[in-house]
Order: sequence, then C-alpha cells, then structure tokens
Amino acid sequence: MTADEYREALVRLDLSQVAAARLLGVDDRTSRRWATGERDVPGPAGRFLNYLIATRKTGAQAMKVFGD
Repeated sequence: MTADEYREALVRLDLSQVAAARLLGVDDRTSRRWATGERDVPGPAGRFLNYLIATRKTGAQAMKVFGD
C-alpha cells in the first residue's frame, strides 16, 4: 500500500491518522510516517484496511470490535 493509498483508505473508512494508529496498534507518528511516505505501510496493515473497505465496514465499526 502506497502513502496515497493509505490516505485514501483512511478517507474511505472515515478514520483520522490518530484513530488509524490506535486501530492498527501503532504510534501516532508511525501512522503519520505512512501517510507521508516516509515509511512503507506494512503488508498486514494495508491488507487489514483493504479488508475493512471490501467488507464495507466503517472505521467506527472496526474501532468497536478491534480498537482499545
């Protein structure tokens, strides 16, 4: 997943970078680095976000199930 794809996934899921970080179990800075392209989005994180999109889940629904 590219930085552009990551940012687009967050828009589609209605997630902020901070909320995505919590959902994915990473630091806020890590999410920001993925969004800017400073770091690559790990495969499992990208696949999970794509899974949520494919199953028409919202970020809020995912946070209820997977969030802290």
